[in-house]
Amino acid sequence: MRILLLIGLIVAAIYFLNQDQSLIFLVLLGIFLFQIPYLIKGIKRIDEIQFRINSEGIQYQNLNLVPWSNIENERVITEYINSKDIRHYFTYYIIDSDQVMKFNLKNLSTDISELTITLTIQRNKYKRENNLV
Repeated sequence: MRILLLIGLIVAAIYFLNQDQSLIFLVLLGIFLFQIPYLIKGIKRIDEIQFRINSEGIQYQNLNLVPWSNIENERVITEYINSKDIRHYFTYYIIDSDQVMKFNLKNLSTDISELTITLTIQRNKYKRENNLV
């Protein structure tokens, strides 16, 4: 979305420059330049590993991998704050440390369906590989 805003800003800035509206051009150019660091930050975040979910377990960023044998109740939960504010969280329970991990999906680069499918596939793959089915 931000990239579309930047493209629109640069197109509008070029248009106003051609129309000899230099004040509007400078304002739009300033907004454009102000947005560039946020765009770069967003692009870097795309390449950042947030979660590693495979048949061995779940790893969050640079923390140790938690094996499936030590995980329960991995799922996506939805909290309804009000009619306009709905929050989705990825949660799982770590048995050994008696800890519930909870992550807001808004901060992750995935959606509910993709995460749910991945969790199901990898949990079942773990069960098959360890003859737990």
